[in-house]
Amino acid sequence: HEGKWLTEPEKLLKQTKRFWDAGWNLHTHVNGDKGLDVVLGITEKLAPRNGQDIVMEHLGYSTEAQNRRIGEMGLYVSAQPNYIRILGDTYAKTGLGPDRAAQMNRLGSLERKGVPLGLHSDFNMAPIDPLYLAWVASNRITLDGNAKAPKERLSLDKALRAVTIEAAQVIGLDAMVGSIATGKKADFTVLDKDPYVVGAAKLRDVKVQGVLFEGRWFPAK
Repeated sequence: HEGKWLTEPEKLLKQTKRFWDAGWNLHTHVNGDKGLDVVLGITEKLAPRNGQDIVMEHLGYSTEAQNRRIGEMGLYVSAQPNYIRILGDTYAKTGLGPDRAAQMNRLGSLERKGVPLGLHSDFNMAPIDPLYLAWVASNRITLDGNAKAPKERLSLDKALRAVTIEAAQVIGLDAMVGSIATGKKADFTVLDKDPYVVGAAKLRDVKVQGVLFEGRWFPAK
């Protein structure tokens, strides 16, 4: 519960600067608030450059103050919402304690701060199922059926954006995919129900009927 890192801060600073100065986008795996303090401190030392993005990957536990820094710094987040679903009750008993465990995945906080946000499955740690991820993020219900920190739920619209256009932003492909617009690939998914009609509570029940990918129709099996 005290937090450990795989890369010592001084080494991480050198690695980060090396890739940043070479023109790369940065995606940093960080799960705890102590580690996030280190990553944000390093990020603040980087010279701003046009066309380079910085993404916090996973972001299992962060404080409200850290989320505010993320928003003010213009960073992106690629979140794994299954932390609250899979680990919310377990970490309440062992590790983080009930208060902090309930606050994992502060995605509602990030939404209120206007942070571009994508949701990922971290396969094979969780199923590759975007609508399920959106359901978890917008409901925050644990495996035992307990609702955790409802103020940290994503809105339905933000949850859907986080598996479409904002997910594309996070990986730097929003000029090509993520929404239907002139000049983009006409890739899209056909669902059996309108998510905006069924609502957040039933997102995981929406079925994919098929996808149109690069001009070809692929029905769901």
